[in-house]
Amino acid sequence: MNWNRWRCGVLLLLVPLTALARGTHVDLINHPTQEAFWDRAYALESALAQAFDRLCADTFCEGDYSNYRVLEFRCAVLAHRGTVQRCAWVVAASELAVHPDTGQVQVDNGHWTCPVEMQPGVPVEAFFASLEAPDGLMAPLPGLDHGLFEVLPDCLQRRGA
Repeated sequence: MNWNRWRCGVLLLLVPLTALARGTHVDLINHPTQEAFWDRAYALESALAQAFDRLCADTFCEGDYSNYRVLEFRCAVLAHRGTVQRCAWVVAASELAVHPDTGQVQVDNGHWTCPVEMQPGVPVEAFFASLEAPDGLMAPLPGLDHGLFEVLPDCLQRRGA
């Protein structure tokens, strides 16, 4: 009898330890379980990349490069609350030229990490719903007065690393 109580006690102690091993934050893709929002998160990333491609040449993609691409867009979720805390864009760009005398292809490239801080307490579902709505990619994010694209101009004006 004591052995069963001890085993139950150990099991109760181990459950919180495994939760702590997971961390307090998870990728949006992995909330509430591993790859639970895989399709939605990658559809969002694809839609953002397409919108970026449409907007880039006419707006914020001027400067040292002619070829800008969104590499990734990820968001951190406070796991136990299910709220989006922050996101980040990773954008890369390149400029290629052929040296006329040597034929060497000269490469100049850069990359940027553009953070998007969120208003605390935006539920994952509200975040997705706002971005999936018509014109949601351009609309202000829940609890904020700006959208995802508004962080890019200042970020991309810094010289890419």
